[in-house]
Amino acid sequence: MEQNFLQMVNAETSLTKTRAEQFTQMIIEANNDGRVDTLTALARLEFMSQVIDNAISKLRETATDDLYLYGSEAKTGVKILGVTFKHKETAVKYDFSKTAKWNELKAIEDTAADNRKQLEAQLKTLNKSTVNVDPETGEMVEFNPPMKTSKTTVEITLSK
Repeated sequence: MEQNFLQMVNAETSLTKTRAEQFTQMIIEANNDGRVDTLTALARLEFMSQVIDNAISKLRETATDDLYLYGSEAKTGVKILGVTFKHKETAVKYDFSKTAKWNELKAIEDTAADNRKQLEAQLKTLNKSTVNVDPETGEMVEFNPPMKTSKTTVEITLSK
């Protein structure tokens, strides 16, 4: 009896990037060979991706606690099926707001960002280059419409 894809993944004992790429190629080949059409494959993969992302998020919390059982090895790395797990400090944040000089520079930065955003909104409305007089300096400033680029992709939405 031939194993299905999930059984093959579950039986895998070498969980490496190389093996992940090989499994990816198996899916691509099934599509290229016509065993599954592209949109059906993509629909199932998107579904699996959401299931996997949600499960990883929830299991990661438990894994943090589980790693404490390994003591100091949790900081150097615990290997299971070729995958290394270790505690790592992430999302470090610093609050600089108690320093007056920092607050001063941040206010300047925020004002500049607001001015840039207003200019960007104005430039998006242009169809052609125009020259305006800067009311503060009196100098002539050329405004050009922004170059717009985009990429077409496929949006995938699962029903609730």
